[in-house]
Amino acid sequence: MNIQRPLVGVLTYRNGNFIAGKTYLTRLALTAETHNCGLIVYSPADIDENKGIVYGFVYDIKTKVWRRKKTHLPHIVYDRFSNMLPEVFKKYAAYRSASRLTYLNNRFAHKWNAHRFLSQDQHIAPYLPDTVLMQRGALQRMIRKHPILYVKPVNGSGGKGILRIRHNGNIFEMVGRDRQNNIIRNIMRTCPATERFLLTWCQRQGRTFILQQGLALSLLPNSICDSRVLVQKNEQDEWMITGMVGKQSPQQFVTSNLQSGGRAIGLEELLGYRFSVKEVSRILDEIRRVSLLLPRHIESKFGNFIEFGIDIGIDTKGRVWIIEVNTKPNRELFRLAGQLDVYQTSIEMPIRVAAHRLLTTNF
Repeated sequence: MNIQRPLVGVLTYRNGNFIAGKTYLTRLALTAETHNCGLIVYSPADIDENKGIVYGFVYDIKTKVWRRKKTHLPHIVYDRFSNMLPEVFKKYAAYRSASRLTYLNNRFAHKWNAHRFLSQDQHIAPYLPDTVLMQRGALQRMIRKHPILYVKPVNGSGGKGILRIRHNGNIFEMVGRDRQNNIIRNIMRTCPATERFLLTWCQRQGRTFILQQGLALSLLPNSICDSRVLVQKNEQDEWMITGMVGKQSPQQFVTSNLQSGGRAIGLEELLGYRFSVKEVSRILDEIRRVSLLLPRHIESKFGNFIEFGIDIGIDTKGRVWIIEVNTKPNRELFRLAGQLDVYQTSIEMPIRVAAHRLLTTNF
């Protein structure tokens, strides 16, 4: 690696030889090379900012192998750390808080704090599902208003640790996945018994949970459908929508995540199964508008970001909902939907922005 070239760091999770997201990181490394940048991947344990060194991983283009290398600190860092296990996340958060490096993206709040913050904006609040902290008494209050509820960890991804509660007469049916992605099923006959089960579930997970309004997202029969919008900054520091894609899962899988059995589908195609051409156009325009509102509002409090993966739900009446905002989005949906140009652009943009910032400031 040439020390004269700009060096882009990628902060991610590592456990021994396991590096999270290695396929995506390989594509990043190849993209960095085309922009005359070096790229080094590392975890919080691999770097010593006081000594000015990082002992991370670089991709050897000739041998197509990742290898360890000690080098100087990166000039700019793309934070891709997404492991939400409490014991792992705590170490990452401590490192980020103390780090003095320049980052492309700051840290956002967890689901509950994010919900509270976004609720303060009058233009965004109408798009948010009813959400409260999962605590004693919350289930009884929420089930009166919503026949379907979701229990979600405030720090989580991939649909793990989420339970869906359906209330029908005296039956409370719970379906979901634990942290190991195993399917959980349970039926209770009373609200107090259901709440006791849920509180115990949350306590065993060792995390804080929210209780959220369930949405009618069955745009296709026996399916749960939503969408992913990827918004990214370009070299001019402007937010743009890189791509939009639909997601579909069989209803028994609770969420539409790829890890939970979901599949990618063109968003316009997905909406076309349910709505008229005029309605599809209206929904897409609304999704674009709210997706570009979110980054500006978030940056007003949390500082600079480079990209957001926004999960948008469209219910059976055509109403648009913000389900989740992800600061470390997955791009595979676009590839799986056959949107290869979008997929390639989504990979290039962080490197293009990093290279532009470094070269214009002489790093």
